[in-house]
Amino acid sequence: MSFEDSDYISANIVPIRDLPADLRQSERIQRILNEYQKHFGQSCRPLFLVRVPGRVNLIGEHIDYCGYSVLPMAIEQDIMMAVGPNDKSGQIHLANVDNQYPDVTINVMDLEFPKSIKWYHYFLCGYKGIVDKYCSMDVQSDNQQQLPSINVIVHGTIPAASGLSSSSAMVCSSALSTLIAYHQSIFKISTPIPKLDIALLCTKCERYIGTDSGGMDQAIAMLAEKGSAKIIDFIPQLNATNVDLPDGVCWFIAHCGISMQKAVTAHYNTRVAETRLAAAIIARKLKIAGYKLGDQLWVVQQASAIPLAEMGEHLSSIFDLEKEFYTKSDICSILGIDTNEMEKTFLSRVSEPIEEFKLYQRAKHVYDEAYRVQEFRRICDTTKDVEHLGQLMIESHESCRDLYECSSPQLDELVALALENGAIGSRLTGAGWGGCTVSLVYEENAQDFETILSKNCKFVCRTNPSGGAIIYQI
Repeated sequence: MSFEDSDYISANIVPIRDLPADLRQSERIQRILNEYQKHFGQSCRPLFLVRVPGRVNLIGEHIDYCGYSVLPMAIEQDIMMAVGPNDKSGQIHLANVDNQYPDVTINVMDLEFPKSIKWYHYFLCGYKGIVDKYCSMDVQSDNQQQLPSINVIVHGTIPAASGLSSSSAMVCSSALSTLIAYHQSIFKISTPIPKLDIALLCTKCERYIGTDSGGMDQAIAMLAEKGSAKIIDFIPQLNATNVDLPDGVCWFIAHCGISMQKAVTAHYNTRVAETRLAAAIIARKLKIAGYKLGDQLWVVQQASAIPLAEMGEHLSSIFDLEKEFYTKSDICSILGIDTNEMEKTFLSRVSEPIEEFKLYQRAKHVYDEAYRVQEFRRICDTTKDVEHLGQLMIESHESCRDLYECSSPQLDELVALALENGAIGSRLTGAGWGGCTVSLVYEENAQDFETILSKNCKFVCRTNPSGGAIIYQI
């Protein structure tokens, strides 16, 4: 394929379009443009806008970093940035339309990621990722003036810390903003930007702030197509395939009132570590050849030749079910390693001490959830049995609550409320421990459902599958 092939471009290259007149005149865009001049001066004009959507994961929670496919869709809520050059060489000026986020000026040679994460550190993740990969090869060490010096105003409609991927949308927006600003400043043109390259880079970028992301959020943000959900595969390589959702139903997102950020909690990285430890014990007990410490649960399941549908039940013959949890001593004894190697290989990204590891429970969730994703896709592709889809969502939430322990009382109450008031299926979405639920509702029940939930949660909104990242030239 070549860059001249329109199908190839549509599927693989981030679209760059002239800003449509009707969108330019919209209240939101006018506000963003006005705020840009308010913050950076009346004579300043942005050159382009970047839009990156949030996402809702319909099913497949906490399995992307285990190597298994997930099934999200991009949502209409998004992060949008207006970007232009500034005359302060080597500086980034960042502002937010929402005044709860203070303005900040950052020296491009002094990018730091402290433990206390502020809103703009997500932008710096994307900026640093682009600079490290693309700019350093073109810029001499004594000529750092060519690094992008930009003004950026941010406006988001994704509620922060809601489990709808506002942070990853910010990182992806930043990466695109930085790269196109660099292209225009150095080459005076906008060169093609492959979607997959940005998705993979931004997955790594979030590690600057301590998040071991599996890649789902970045993949759907970049690869989404309007009107379809996506099955996102990670092995053997990142790939996204459209999934057509049933007609006659709609999707609602509701916030439980409690927020949780992956980057500021040990829960998320602890779960990543527990899945890796579970994989190690499975590999040892099944005598899997070629296993490397730290491999994913997908690796050992594939090597074992045990069908995914049977893997969850097979765990009962591998783990001691009389143990509620394993200790470090238990694990080291089984694996034949010392605590130093365990800490280095499995726990280096966990920010708080952990002494108890629920390995059977975590692995059981992952394998069963991965199979639910397969079933969800099969049903969407064949029978369109909405009631079956709803049951899979309910089972997913129960597993997140009981086995993965990533729910919260507020999320559980909101799921119960949804099911009591017409939802076919409902579950937590996102990392959990707070944030949002996603509910599947028959179209004829949508209005009553929204009315009831709006009285009992922080917010509720209907959403449709949105398109992925796009750049608008102003």
